[in-house]
Amino acid sequence: MTDKGRVIIADDHGLFRRGLRQLLEGEGYVVVAEVTNGDEALTSVPENPGCVLLLDIDMPGMNGLEVARRLAQRDDDAKVVMLSVREDRDAILSAISAGARGYVVKDAEPEQLYAAIDLVFHGGTVLSTGVAVNLGEGIRQLDYAPGTYEQRRLELTDRELEILRLLATPRSPKQIAAELFLGKKTVQNHISVIYRKLDVRSRSEAIVKGMGLHLIDFKG
Repeated sequence: MTDKGRVIIADDHGLFRRGLRQLLEGEGYVVVAEVTNGDEALTSVPENPGCVLLLDIDMPGMNGLEVARRLAQRDDDAKVVMLSVREDRDAILSAISAGARGYVVKDAEPEQLYAAIDLVFHGGTVLSTGVAVNLGEGIRQLDYAPGTYEQRRLELTDRELEILRLLATPRSPKQIAAELFLGKKTVQNHISVIYRKLDVRSRSEAIVKGMGLHLIDFKG
């Protein structure tokens, strides 16, 4: 079977780790490390560059949110997919704000997890079924300064708005380029401009800011 990608599992429950490893390896992924706490997770990422880190949000001690924050502060370009039994808005928003590129509930279908790993591995951002709806409802409750929406709305061109909305879907930049009949480099340039105008540094931050400014309407 072809190697589909390298994965690190960070979870304090041994039975869950073993079951997840068996599931992933049966699908063709290579599990390069299993770790049980936040300190081990922080060490495992630089030792295994380019891997997707499947990170339990509720580990004891240093939890997954703190791990994600520290990885972002170190600028490790970590590909973090947060795993959780929780689907509440606070957990979802906290994970994305901490730097996670994906959020998958632990009772999701295996195909959803595989899709999340594949998309995040190639630079995308993904939320499992139901999570996107909760995120949309939560972000619309956040307060922004009066006039911010109109100011940001005028700064983004129609093409940039179109690409921003597509960034909130499970499409990679290459797929966005194909859908819009643009070159991949052109789309990447647009994304860089969008990040600058919204004052964000990542796709997940752009999604959160775009939804807060009502530029993205996530219907699930």
